[in-house]
Order: sequence, then structure tokens, then C-alpha cells
Amino acid sequence: MIDACPDSAVLFFDVDGTLTSFDPDNLTDKDLTAIRPSRAVIDSFHKLRDAGHKAFICTGRPLWLIADGLRALDPEGIVAMGGATLEIEGRVVHEDCIDEDVVGELARRMAAAGAEGMFETNVTTFALEPAGVEQSYLTGAPVVHDADQMCIDGRLRVGKVCLFAQDLARIANDDGFIDRNFELCNTGGKNRELTPKGINKGVGVARALEYLGRAGNARTFGFGDSGNDLGMLAAVETAVAMGNAMPEVKAVADYVTDDVEHDGTVTAMKHFGLI
Repeated sequence: MIDACPDSAVLFFDVDGTLTSFDPDNLTDKDLTAIRPSRAVIDSFHKLRDAGHKAFICTGRPLWLIADGLRALDPEGIVAMGGATLEIEGRVVHEDCIDEDVVGELARRMAAAGAEGMFETNVTTFALEPAGVEQSYLTGAPVVHDADQMCIDGRLRVGKVCLFAQDLARIANDDGFIDRNFELCNTGGKNRELTPKGINKGVGVARALEYLGRAGNARTFGFGDSGNDLGMLAAVETAVAMGNAMPEVKAVADYVTDDVEHDGTVTAMKHFGLI
């Protein structure tokens, strides 16, 4: 950990629960494309840029859910889909997808169990619902009942799946299917995330640093609150946990800041002399 950063730093910010408030168990009828950071966060990003630092958004969200209010922060780039996607200057330079056969098998298992979940691509999120359910709890997510309905231009480009913990237990079948094919993440509350095997936010951080031509992780900072931030926090030099972070996130942090409602990211940036 470093106590100050007089030279150029690279910072990685989670979104939900870090830059903006978020309740993972209350998504019904929420428009997740409409969120906007606080004025203090917006001002701090301007100050970071003026000081020569580079800020990345590092989120579990797919690109289509990166709200205009987040893009207005003018980050250096976006690590999206829990590390599966890297966007720089509006161009996708890395995109990992779950194998199409694996997506199909997961959807089949979920349909057989009457489970529901969100199959995320960078252009839309499909709500897999049991037969007879035709309305999603996530605004803007079309309802489907099998994997074939998720094809875009004839391909399945799913990078992440979100489902409820109780449904995950019902589809796992104790046959190793989940462990073999996915990284499983507890994002808090009842929600769980599945990303491609070997992919997490730490992979996205490494790719972003490589793109910048940075060797190693000197003068890098990560800000997060949830289980899917652990890879990011392990990949940076200085790990910052929000005051509202999960206990396992605080346990690995170099510094615990204020909660998201009190602009903890801003507090931490001031603490480390970044702004």
C-alpha cells in the first residue's frame, strides 16, 4: 500500500454500491440506465483528470447498462461484465463470452427447475423466465424462455448470468457443472453472478494496465464493495473498501472509507492525495 501518489495513478471504480447507491435485492421496475453519480463524485473525476491520473469504471454491468451519467465522468475506459469486457475510447478491445453450449445447458437446467435469471450481453440483457411469465423485473430486459431466443445475429454472446442463490442450488445438481464452467460470485443479498471460467475483474484490470503500457501495478487503486470486486482489489496496489462493503471485502482492504451515501470514493481520493 502507498500513502500518497505524487505521480500519475490509475484508478478502478466499481459502480453499484461504490459510485452510486444500489440495493441488489430491490431491482423491480428500476431503470438502471438512469443512475447518476453525486456532484462530489463528478467533481472528483474532473480533478483526477486535471491531475493527470487515469480513471476506469470497473463494473459487473454490461456496456448497455453503463448509464449516460457514468459515461459523462469521461473515464479512460470501462471494464464491464465483471472483467469479461474492456472498452477503450468507445471501442471494445476485449470481450470474453461464455461458451454457447454451456449457455444452452444452463438455460435448459434453469427452465427445467422453473428458475429465473438474467443472461447479459453487451447490447441487451435477456430475462430468462419460467413458461407463462412474460414480464421482467428489470426494466428494458426482454423476456425469453430458452437459449435460442437469446441469439444475436445467430450467436449467443452471453458474458455473465445473474440469478438467485436458491435457484443456483436447484440447478447445480451436484455434478460439478457450475464449478467446471463458471466463476461464481456472491454479490450480496440473494444474488449470485456467473462469469466465464477464469474471468473476473482482476483480469479486466490487468488488461487495462497492459493497454496503457503499465508494467506491474504500481500506483494503482481499486474501489469496491461487493464480492465481485475481490479480483479487482487483489490486482491493484491499494485496495479501498467502501464503508457499506461486504465483510470479506473490508477484510482484504488497505483502507476502509466512508459509505457510498457519504461519497466514500471522494473521501479516499483525498486521503491518498489524489485530488
